Amino acid sequence: MAKTTFQGPVKSINGFQGVGTGNSVSIGAGATSLTVDTHAGRMLYHNVAGAATLTLPAINSSSDSGVAGPGNDPNSANNLGASFEIFIGTTKTGDFVLQVANASDTMTGNAVIVDTDTNDNAEGFMTAATSDTVTLNGSTTGGLAGTIITCRAIGANRWGVQVNSGGTGDAATPFSAAVS
Repeated sequence: MAKTTFQGPVKSINGFQGVGTGNSVSIGAGATSLTVDTHAGRMLYHNVAGAATLTLPAINSSSDSGVAGPGNDPNSANNLGASFEIFIGTTKTGDFVLQVANASDTMTGNAVIVDTDTNDNAEGFMTAATSDTVTLNGSTTGGLAGTIITCRAIGANRWGVQVNSGGTGDAATPFSAAVS
């Protein structure tokens, strides 16, 4: 089905359902560049224990072209509001890295890691002003089976991120500034 563009609010009194095989995208090991057209708004399922690196698309907060007017250009490159939800189905044995596309974009948000091997206490971690990468190692920084990561393009050069994961050992922040 082709893209459909609406201008103005869309209301459903019975909800919208994203179901079927086209609503789920399997993400394997290795490097994957996420795109709005292929990955945004879909369930991204990562069921591989080995190392993987996912790169978010660069934030584009540009407005529509002057001739199209606001909201009328279905080919606008603006990706504000695009969201990516990643489910990790297998505990990581290699690093799972989620990073921004360039040195201008950063992340803001938090991670909650539940200690599953000693006391089941949860520890929370906030991003720093320069955070641009999430690294889950399958133990102290999270990455156990059942992990959910949500990212949303929330503003110019800014990704909102939330990580909910289990971990083992002495929990540590999964956030860093690694993209240059």
